[in-house]
Amino acid sequence: EIVKLREDRVSTSKTREALTRDVEMAQRSLERTRLSLQQTKKRIDSLQNSMQREQELLEEIAQKQGEIKRRLSMREEELAKLKIEQRRTAIMAMERERDQAVAEAEALLREKLALDSKVASTQSTLDTLKPGYDQVRIQLRALETEIRREESRVEVANKKSEELRQEMSKLTEEKARLVDALASVGQERTKYEDRFSEIEKSLSQLIDRMDPLNSNVSELKAGLRELETQLTMLTAQLRNLGFEKPLETTPEAIEDATKIKSGLEKELAEIGLVNQLAVQHYEEIKDGYKHLSVRIGDLEREKLAILDFMNELEKRKLDTFMGAFTKVNDTFHQIFSDITNGGNGRMALDSPDNPFEGGLDVFLQFPGKTELTIGAASGGEKSVSTVCYLLALQQIHPMPFYIMDEIDAHLDVLNAKRLATLVKSKSTDSQFVVISLKDTTISRADRVFGVYIDQGQSQVISLPNKSGVKD
Repeated sequence: EIVKLREDRVSTSKTREALTRDVEMAQRSLERTRLSLQQTKKRIDSLQNSMQREQELLEEIAQKQGEIKRRLSMREEELAKLKIEQRRTAIMAMERERDQAVAEAEALLREKLALDSKVASTQSTLDTLKPGYDQVRIQLRALETEIRREESRVEVANKKSEELRQEMSKLTEEKARLVDALASVGQERTKYEDRFSEIEKSLSQLIDRMDPLNSNVSELKAGLRELETQLTMLTAQLRNLGFEKPLETTPEAIEDATKIKSGLEKELAEIGLVNQLAVQHYEEIKDGYKHLSVRIGDLEREKLAILDFMNELEKRKLDTFMGAFTKVNDTFHQIFSDITNGGNGRMALDSPDNPFEGGLDVFLQFPGKTELTIGAASGGEKSVSTVCYLLALQQIHPMPFYIMDEIDAHLDVLNAKRLATLVKSKSTDSQFVVISLKDTTISRADRVFGVYIDQGQSQVISLPNKSGVKD
């Protein structure tokens, strides 16, 4: 019962620690979400302020442009009048002023075009951010709902933690009570064992002391029976001789008999009083001792059963691991040999006798090269071995689909063809989504899609099937 209580206490502590970790993780995730939301809001506010400033600047430039056009028209009217009324020098001065005004207008026009371009860029950025802003708002609502749900879960977890704490305190009290009870039982057992040993010693002493007395008593009884027999015979003889009454004894005979009697009384006094309940106490203590022995035997058998169960679990774990390792290793070797056209790839355990105490290493031997570990292989060789390992794992635990991003980037044309052919052969059981820039891989695909950027957004188009693409 103490072991069970200890296990319950350990499991309760682990449950409470797991709940505490979940609460802390939820609080950290909530804090990160709040910080991200605040940063997004600040960025949107900054963009809106920038756009407002640009709009105000654009309006100010438009006003300046109107003023310059008005001044230009005034100058042109004055120039027309001066051409008629004033001399050529004044007209030339007005023309220079007009040219200067035109240059200023052109500069302002260029500035306006630049601002219009900047405003358009800002508007495009704002339009691009609006869906993100709406999405952030939706995420904010979802996060608020998630926050409320996490808070309710935290409350439930706190309540459960409090209940577990109370239950743990009860279990601790129960454990203390059982420990006290076991201590008292142990003390009582020790006391009964001491009394049992004392009683056994007393009984052995009494038996040792009673043995000679019993032998003496037996001898005396035997002698008494002989005397009675002799007396009966003598009485019968006396009766035959005519004496009806026994003869009177002599004082010497009486004195001898008195001495014998006093001796027997002394021996009886030396024996002393005998405890009549000693046998009953002995039986009770013996029964308690047998009960405790049976309980100890049951506990020992339970301990052995638990150890056997643990050994069985360890054996099953080892057998399962070694079976999976052997299957993956054989499949890895076969796939690696097919891709490399005769290469040798294998996996080796650091500690084959106890694989859970060591690691795992992968050895690769490409055709015409020496064997090396995966850590010393090149980027392309690592890519080949990684894909072979993933496809080998598929034999143990197949997945519905696999996504591979440019796994043929470091491979030459021949190895890329072999890899694409192998992935094609494995696609009957699972779906493979492969991102590639090589025609050798694209030509073996069932469906081909192209992705390109248009006005800052990704666009997807369907390309011709494999019959339209050649190696």
